[in-house]
Amino acid sequence: MPIIFGVNPVKQALDAGERIDKIYILKGRSGPAIRLIFTLARELKIPLVQSSRHKLDTMSDRKKHQGVIALLAAIDYVSIDKLVDNIQKSGAVPNLIILDQLNDPQNFGAIIRSAEILGFQGIIFGSRDSVPVTDLVVKASAGAIFHTDICKVSNTAQAVDYLRDCGIWIYATSVRAEKLFWDMDFSLPQAIIFGSEGKGVRPLLLKKSDEVFRIPQEGKTESLNASVAAGIIMAEVLRQRMKII
Repeated sequence: MPIIFGVNPVKQALDAGERIDKIYILKGRSGPAIRLIFTLARELKIPLVQSSRHKLDTMSDRKKHQGVIALLAAIDYVSIDKLVDNIQKSGAVPNLIILDQLNDPQNFGAIIRSAEILGFQGIIFGSRDSVPVTDLVVKASAGAIFHTDICKVSNTAQAVDYLRDCGIWIYATSVRAEKLFWDMDFSLPQAIIFGSEGKGVRPLLLKKSDEVFRIPQEGKTESLNASVAAGIIMAEVLRQRMKII
């Protein structure tokens, strides 16, 4: 993933409106220039992460980074209002995915790949709680990322509220749900929330969901891989929408 390092280069990138996914700043680093970077990043809703010198040295290949590194976005993102507007203009029934706390780039890319193949129109993820779109994500998507609208939001809960206001039903997966995924009606305008294997979907988002469901399990393994679980559910969505018995 392309990076910019150094105080002035990062500041100039912010001033120029470069597409920046995340900014890493050395723990304890301060001063007027650093405060300005903090201010600009917050205005632009770019996540800031305080990191160790070792991490910054590794990211910059031990080049002089001055305690500041910015990760450039690998793709062009679409805003959530533009995403919904594009779908409405096309006349299609909204069919979206929301990723919550997904931190594995391989899973992220694999979900994008399955989503594009199985007819989903876009993927929404939180800039603060999920892995960014890195080169690994792009590679794992096998090119599907360039045919799918990817929407990065600063607050996933607010994004859910926006979608509900647009008449889109919110569904979520949970291993503790009573309802099974094949008993769901996936023909309505919808956005399905998937969480990580370890944490699942956060309670706040589960509470905001209209329906919560699960994949039945019989084996002894604790859970399915996140991208595998998502693929199973997305295939059921396509089956229902194609009215395949």
